[in-house]
Amino acid sequence: MAGSQEEAIRRVEPAHDERYKWFAPFGFVRYADEQGRTWGTPGAPSRTPSLRDGVAQKAWFCGTPGQVIDGIKSIEAKYPGLEDFMVHWAEGCRRAEFEEQLRWFARDVMPGFWWA
Repeated sequence: MAGSQEEAIRRVEPAHDERYKWFAPFGFVRYADEQGRTWGTPGAPSRTPSLRDGVAQKAWFCGTPGQVIDGIKSIEAKYPGLEDFMVHWAEGCRRAEFEEQLRWFARDVMPGFWWA
């Protein structure tokens, strides 16, 4: 998270993109093309995906806390009954930055999902 989506992308992009340089050739990328074909399968993209690809496919939510809330709620609307959501650490980000992000998430995002 950051003050804007662009700033959030810039912060995590180097770690994401470096990680996927390693993962993509082994088929560990679950992004899909417009026809739903997983990257690397016949006819689907074979290049290494960028963070911007992940953001476009809602595999990553980058932005302000409000944008992250909206992103999670869009998944919740698509999958009624969703109970759990995984927060993933972008390997390569410093531990202190990840801890800061978790605190920010707990303070400003999680309250958007409390039900009475």
